[in-house]
Amino acid sequence: MEPPAPPPPPADALSSLPDAVVDGSILTRLDLRDVVRTSALSRAWRHRWESLPTLSLSLRDGIGTPPSIVDSVLSCYAGRIPDFSIRINSQSACRVDDWLVDLSLRDVQSMDLRSNDCLLSIRSSIYSFSHLVTLKLHRCDIPTSPVGFAGFPLLKDLELVDAHLSEIEDLEAIVRGSPLLDALMLSDAYILNNELAGCVIEAPNLRSLTIISVVVYGWQFGGLPRLDNATIDLDTYMYEGDLGEFLAGVAHARKLTLTTFYLPKMGDDTLLETLPYKFFNLRSLFLCTHFCGLYSILATFCLLRNAPSLEELEITINGDQEQETEANTEFQNTQWTNGMCGSLQVVTINDISCLSNEMCFIKLVLSKATSLRTMSIILDDEFSRSNENILSELNTNRRASPHAQVFLQRYHWTK
Repeated sequence: MEPPAPPPPPADALSSLPDAVVDGSILTRLDLRDVVRTSALSRAWRHRWESLPTLSLSLRDGIGTPPSIVDSVLSCYAGRIPDFSIRINSQSACRVDDWLVDLSLRDVQSMDLRSNDCLLSIRSSIYSFSHLVTLKLHRCDIPTSPVGFAGFPLLKDLELVDAHLSEIEDLEAIVRGSPLLDALMLSDAYILNNELAGCVIEAPNLRSLTIISVVVYGWQFGGLPRLDNATIDLDTYMYEGDLGEFLAGVAHARKLTLTTFYLPKMGDDTLLETLPYKFFNLRSLFLCTHFCGLYSILATFCLLRNAPSLEELEITINGDQEQETEANTEFQNTQWTNGMCGSLQVVTINDISCLSNEMCFIKLVLSKATSLRTMSIILDDEFSRSNENILSELNTNRRASPHAQVFLQRYHWTK
C-alpha cells in the first residue's frame, strides 16, 4: 500500500492577492530597499519589483547613497519614478547628472537632492522636469536657467537650503515660472552676482514664505495676496524705509515670524513709528527684538498698532543688550492707542532679564489688553531675582482683563 501523498504546501497568502492590490496598494508604498528585498521571497518574486507601474526611489540615510544602488535600480527598472529623494556624498556626486537625464523621462513629481559633504553642482537638466510638484535642493550649485525656460507649471513646494545661484534673475525665473507655488523656503540661498539689486518674489498663490539669510539681497515682493504664514530671519540691519517697505510685502499674512535688526540711518533721526498699511489678517506675531534702544522699542509698538486682529504675541529678547535708553511707563503709555491689542489673548516673552523697559512693557500690556488670557514670562536661568519677587510685583499691577493669568518660569540651558 502506497503511503499517502504529502499535503500541498500552504498557500502563499500574499501571492494569492490580485496583482492590482499587491503592486498598487502594497509594493508601491514600500521603501525602495524593502521593495528590492522582496526578490528573496521566491523565484516568482525575484524580478517582480522591476515591473511595477511606479517606484519611489527614496534614499536619504545620513551617510550618503552609494552610486551603485541608483545605477542598478535605473538599469533594471523602466517604469515611472514619481519620487526621487536622495542624500548625495562626494563619491556619488559625479553620477547625479546622468541620473537626472534618465529621470527626466520618468515623470518625477517630487525631487529632494541633499548633498552630504560637498557643494553639489548640477546641470541645466534640472529645468526639464515639467511635472515637478515638490523640489528641494540642499547644498546644490544651481545652474543658470536655459533660454526659453518655461518654468515648473505644476510646482507647489520649493525649498532651497544652502543653495548657490549665479544670478538673482535665476531665482526670479524659477518662482515666476511656478504659477501654482504654495510654499517657498529660501534658507541661506547664496546669489553670486547680486550687485545688491532687489530680488522680486512674485507668486500669486503663495501661502507659506520662509526667508532665512545673512544677506538682504534687497528682497521685494510683487504681490502675495494669499500669503498666510511668513517667516523672515535676516541676520543684518535694516533701516526705517527699507523695513517699512519690506513688511508691506507680507502684510496679508495671518502668522508672521520676524527676526531682523532695525536701525535708523547714520545721521538720520527718523524712526519707524508709522506704516502706511495695516496687517488686518495678522493673528500671530513672533518677534526677536529687545527693549534696550529707542529704535527697537518704537518698531515693536509700530507693529502692534498696525495689527488690529492680533491674538497671539511671542517676543524673544535678542542677546545680552545693555539698556541704553530709558523708556518708562509714561513714555510707553504714549505709544499705546485706542483699540490697540484689543483681540490679544496670549503673550509669551522669552529670555528676559527684567530690565526696567521690559517690565514696563509687560505691565502696560497687562493693564491695557482687555482680552488677555495668559502671559508667560521665561527668564534666563542665570537671572538672580527670585520668581516670587517678580510675581509679587506683577500681581500688584492693574489688569484690564479679569481672565488674565501670569505664568513665570526659568529657561534652563542644556548641553
